[in-house]
Amino acid sequence: MKEKTKLLKKACGDSSCGDGVFGIFVYIFVAAILFMTLYPLIYVISMAISDPLEAARGHVYFLPKGFSLTAIKTVLEDRQIFHYYLNTIWFTVVGTVFGVTFTALTAYPLSRKEFLYRNIFMKLIVFTMFFSGGIIPLYIVVTQYVHLYNSRWALILPSLTTAWFVIVARSFFESIPDEIIECARIDGASEYRIFVQMMIPLSKPVLAVLALYFAVGFWNDYFNAMLYLGKKELQPLAMYVRSVVIQSSLATLEDTAVEISTSDVLSKLQIKYAVIVVSVLPMLLIYPFISKNLEKGLMIGAVKG
Repeated sequence: MKEKTKLLKKACGDSSCGDGVFGIFVYIFVAAILFMTLYPLIYVISMAISDPLEAARGHVYFLPKGFSLTAIKTVLEDRQIFHYYLNTIWFTVVGTVFGVTFTALTAYPLSRKEFLYRNIFMKLIVFTMFFSGGIIPLYIVVTQYVHLYNSRWALILPSLTTAWFVIVARSFFESIPDEIIECARIDGASEYRIFVQMMIPLSKPVLAVLALYFAVGFWNDYFNAMLYLGKKELQPLAMYVRSVVIQSSLATLEDTAVEISTSDVLSKLQIKYAVIVVSVLPMLLIYPFISKNLEKGLMIGAVKG
């Protein structure tokens, strides 16, 4: 046995063989994680566009079987879905703009060493990551004290930022060399001008990451909408998806055709999958435009100064 081990070491080297085996396990592990991540998305899309009969029989496991857009067409024919879409777009755009702006305005002063008591403020912000009042006190504040029930701002103002987002943005601002700021101050630039004309352009990677996080959060937010928005005309698309998925019926779909064919009856089983596809498609289309800054922003923003 020892002779075989010696021969193996001579053949592949002491470290290169072990690195090769480790590399194989890493690739297998990453491939498994990738498959587990993509499988639900591929399955939902396959169910939405497969032949209704194949979907009803449960023959769809991974890739589509047959092809039919009946379920997606039925969802898009519902007039209400576009109203939910407009509400969600408003929440996402306004919430992302306000969220990124508020987070940057909070993180930049905390990144400056000359800011008095910045460590105390930072500790108070970190404290909120571990301790909070809970849902009931927050609900009382939003509805009874701030009077935001059935208001669009009920979904925006309580979610302007989080402690983690502030930490990430602060770490990125700290990674920018102080010499750049000192040179700007020597030239007579004010703090406002330094922040707007220098720090913001240099911080595009981390701002893109924050924008993606905020956009996905507001786009998928249904819990806050369920708490604060009782009027259907104010509810986002996530509430529509929730009602369809949970009820697994066409109760929320209106103005459908009176005459229903066999394929239409079978496509009812695919409605919840079609609704999910229609709701996540915009986020999938937006991601490639900011993906080039995503990795850089995550890596630099994760470095703690």
